[in-house]
Amino acid sequence: MILNRRGFLTFTAAAGGTLLVGCGGPATQHTGTALGEDALAKVLPSYVPVDFAKPDLPGVNGSTAGYLKFPTDLVDAVKDKVLNGGEVTAMTPAFWPLPPGLGENSYWDAVNQRIGGVVKFEQVQGQDYQAKLGAMVAARQVPEITVMPTFTIPPRFSEGVGQVFADLTDFLSGDKVKDYPLLANIPSETWHACVYGGKLYGVPFRGELFPETIMWRKDIVEPLGGAAPKNVDEFFALCKKINDPGANRWAVGDVFRSMVRVFGDPGDWSRDSSGKLVNKIETDAYKEAVKFTRSLFEAGFVHPTIVAGNNTGINELFEGGQMLIHLAGMGYWGEAMRRQRPSNPAFGLEAMPLFAHDGGKPRYVVTAPTAMVTLFRKDLSPDRIKELLRLMNFVAAPVGTTEHYLINYGVEGKHSTRDANGAPGLNDLGRKEVTLTYGFMSAPPETIIDAQYPDFVKAKHAWLADAYEHQVRPPTFGLRIEEPAEYTKLPKEFEDRTADILRGRKPVSEVDQLAADWRKAGGDKLREFYDKALSDAGR
Repeated sequence: MILNRRGFLTFTAAAGGTLLVGCGGPATQHTGTALGEDALAKVLPSYVPVDFAKPDLPGVNGSTAGYLKFPTDLVDAVKDKVLNGGEVTAMTPAFWPLPPGLGENSYWDAVNQRIGGVVKFEQVQGQDYQAKLGAMVAARQVPEITVMPTFTIPPRFSEGVGQVFADLTDFLSGDKVKDYPLLANIPSETWHACVYGGKLYGVPFRGELFPETIMWRKDIVEPLGGAAPKNVDEFFALCKKINDPGANRWAVGDVFRSMVRVFGDPGDWSRDSSGKLVNKIETDAYKEAVKFTRSLFEAGFVHPTIVAGNNTGINELFEGGQMLIHLAGMGYWGEAMRRQRPSNPAFGLEAMPLFAHDGGKPRYVVTAPTAMVTLFRKDLSPDRIKELLRLMNFVAAPVGTTEHYLINYGVEGKHSTRDANGAPGLNDLGRKEVTLTYGFMSAPPETIIDAQYPDFVKAKHAWLADAYEHQVRPPTFGLRIEEPAEYTKLPKEFEDRTADILRGRKPVSEVDQLAADWRKAGGDKLREFYDKALSDAGR
């Protein structure tokens, strides 16, 4: 699938991987917003699932389904042209080299012919997208369609969203979404991030409930006598067994956030036994994870690049076998397989089974499953909005449809070919022209469709089925909460101070001071905001 191949989920997991809920210095006061389940229920679209191709590996209790053979008999989910001719302007992020433009891109030509109009994309490189987006929104100069990654949403966005973007509530809420059945196939919780001030403003692009986890080079570790650990003592022993700097091989890269989970991460916010709301940085899980991860640094198990605080080229180090255990986004797993398997059929990267520090039941606090929101310009007529929603409906077509194939793989025989399992792969022209442009506007529910690597499909399906059994939904899950503006910046000071402790630049005893300083820097005020928001929602 092009999404995973381009590594967007890996990028978003890295971009969104904060250590704790924000804190910051003084700023203009803003009370923030919070919408509970009842308020959301009034505006969220109905969920009406559709199925065009039965998976070989059905989901387990809601987990992701998998296909060991890619569907061969594709059907048209959308019978008519979705656009009325003419042009549509759109802005999307790009996390890869830009493809050829209109008139030089046969993939765009093919999609435009199918949808009945021309989409003119303004693509902005990912590292520049937030600044570009902020400037355009502030100036109220946006295209008809704006794709907004959730990590680029400007501070105090809810206060001004209705001045720039169209309210879609009357078009999509409740059963109105049934006019767009492929959008109705998107689960309700994925729409939460599209709601501001009690109104629905966007169409979602899915994210990951489990955005990241520990990956390991199982193909190298097992021949060295290593096995998946069941507790932190076994994890430390595994690192000791496989670590060999003399052979240019280190045990681990950056695993801190996963170690917080291993020690019982309760989530960014949780309530203790007395009912008090507690931030992650105040918990024993955070402190013990700092201490344990520091022991990995002290033992010399961590790759020097990570020790130096440099994340440049870490994928290459991991895939090259210079470090054997590392934290990565779930999308990276398939991306690495597709990159390495053609030249190294034995390449065996996998997600490590979840485990708890004491060998007990593991837990994984899940995140809101929305990576991006697509918004329409405010001045569009109702007929134009309906036209653009038909386009969103088209690109949300799931596996088993001609629309899904076209959006993700271009024209069969021209941009892609199928292998013995029916799995499509891009050819040279496809790799040049096919990127996620239309496909970033919306997306169907996630499936595992890399049938060219059935062992990967089985392994990821099994990992996610297990993870679903151990998922924990934090008190904030299912609520639409926007923090007061003075707390929306990333907690850089405390990330840096944690990094100093991990690397031995500060004594490990300082971990106890982090929480006290966080409270003084504004954490207690932020706690008051969240406490009220959660209490009002009955949590």
